[in-house]
Amino acid sequence: MARILLLLAIGFAIYLLFRGFFRSQVGGETKAEPKDVEDMVACSLCGVNMPRSEAKEDGGKFTCRDPASCKQPR
Repeated sequence: MARILLLLAIGFAIYLLFRGFFRSQVGGETKAEPKDVEDMVACSLCGVNMPRSEAKEDGGKFTCRDPASCKQPR
């Protein structure tokens, strides 16, 4: 019985060692931070959703930054 407990303790110690090693290699757990989130807006001409930083605001309406690439519905 003592040998089984000793083997379980050694196995658990090895598990903790490998888990810590792999977490340090990956860089730990990554979580989405609020600063990475950006508002999405829809183009008033073609309806494509894009981040606010990639849109052009024109008279309170958002449009594609490059009007030539804006594909308006037919």
